[in-house]
Order: sequence, then structure tokens, then C-alpha cells
Amino acid sequence: MSKHTPIRFLTLLLVLLAMALPNHARAAVSCQATPALIPITMGYHGLPVTIKGESAPGDDVIVKITSAPADIHLKYKGKAAGIFWMKLGTLTFKEIPGTYLVSSSGPIDKILSPAALDQNGIGIAALQKKATLEAEHGKTIPEGDWFTQFFEFKEHEHNYAIKEGNVQVNAGGGFTLTLDWPFQAQPGDYTVQVITAKNGEVTGQAETSLKVEMKGLVATISNMASNNRAVYGIIAIVVALAVGFAVGNIFKKGGGAH
Repeated sequence: MSKHTPIRFLTLLLVLLAMALPNHARAAVSCQATPALIPITMGYHGLPVTIKGESAPGDDVIVKITSAPADIHLKYKGKAAGIFWMKLGTLTFKEIPGTYLVSSSGPIDKILSPAALDQNGIGIAALQKKATLEAEHGKTIPEGDWFTQFFEFKEHEHNYAIKEGNVQVNAGGGFTLTLDWPFQAQPGDYTVQVITAKNGEVTGQAETSLKVEMKGLVATISNMASNNRAVYGIIAIVVALAVGFAVGNIFKKGGGAH
């Protein structure tokens, strides 16, 4: 055996280890939401939320924030007797999130293959494939592109959004996303999912949670409206009378000045 054989063997071993290291580093994807708790208080109008974490250098990043899938009921309009426009019924979009916010480091159709987009529920087309639509009992679904109208409605509410290019990826690895949390989003628990990708395929994933919760006077009033409706009704009447009395006095004073 040549005296150089052990050296060559060690060199080969080091090369193999070096080739394996990127795969271990690529798997170390993490994410954190700040703040993790969004309090709804008096004067609440949404607030900035930052999602940041670790990702492998050169990987693209997609961040998906969703509420739990649920059944969403929406009334639809049509012509009654072919003359009057009015509400004709209710459609139920089943197993679909009320909030769906996607951000990415680039065009999502360039980051992931169509199959990977569908598998991970990224994009409106993928979302539609996982949802179903039902009409009221005894009725059929009227003709129309109801999913498109539903998505447009949710976008108008700011509860649905796909923003490409707003995730900042660092050259040495890691990412940062800052978004304006929509105040229209309902209180509850939200899932933050981070997907990293390269060459059209997923290379890593991580999840964290985000909570929106009523606090202080807002929570007290909401709890009263749900659990003590009689007291809530009396307070509402008293407040309405007080406001009406105050406005009446203002107009009386204004009329007397002429």
C-alpha cells in the first residue's frame, strides 16, 4: 500500500462530507412571527407583522398565512321573475380559509412547479381545487364563476392577497417579510407556513402560529354581547339616547345663533 493512500482516502472523505453539508444546512428552515399575539383594542386598525427565519443560501421563500378551513356562507343575487334584482339564496364555500395571505421572494409559478403549488396549497387555483361549493337544500348551484367572485370579494376585504417579491432573501441565507396585518381578519388562530424551494421543488418547510385576540374594553363588550344580551341591550339603548340628546343640544345651539 502506498504511503499516500491514507491521505488520499481522508481527502476523499472530506470532499464527500463537504458535499453533504449543504443538504443538512438546507433542512434547517425556521420562522418566527413578531408579534405572535395581535391584540384588538379600542382604535385597532391592524398593525405591522414581521416574519423572519433561517433558509439556505440561494433558496426562494414562500410565506403562507391562513386561518383554519371553514364553511363560508354568502348570499347571491339574481333576477326574480326576470325583472327584479334580489337575493335568491345562499352558497356555501366549504373547507376554505377566511384569511389567505401569500408572500414570496419572486413569482410563485417560477419558484415551484404546478404540482408542488397544488400539493402545498399555494395560489388561487390550488385553493379552489381543495374547496367545494354547495347550494341550499333543494336548490341547484346557479350558473356563474362563483369561485372567482368569492376570491375577488375576499381580496376587496383584504383577507385574501398574493404578493410576489416582497419577501427579502439574504445572500448568506435567511429571510424577512414585513406585512400590514389586515384589521378585517377575524380573531382566532392563524398558521404561518414557510416553504423554501430551488429549481421548482420544495427544499424545506417550517411553521409557527399567530393569534389575534380581543383585549380590554373590546373583549368586555364582545363577551357581554354574547353572554349577557339583556345588559348589553340596555347599555346600547342608554348610549344611543345619550348620543341623540347630545346631538339634539348641538343643533339647538346652532339654530339659536341665527
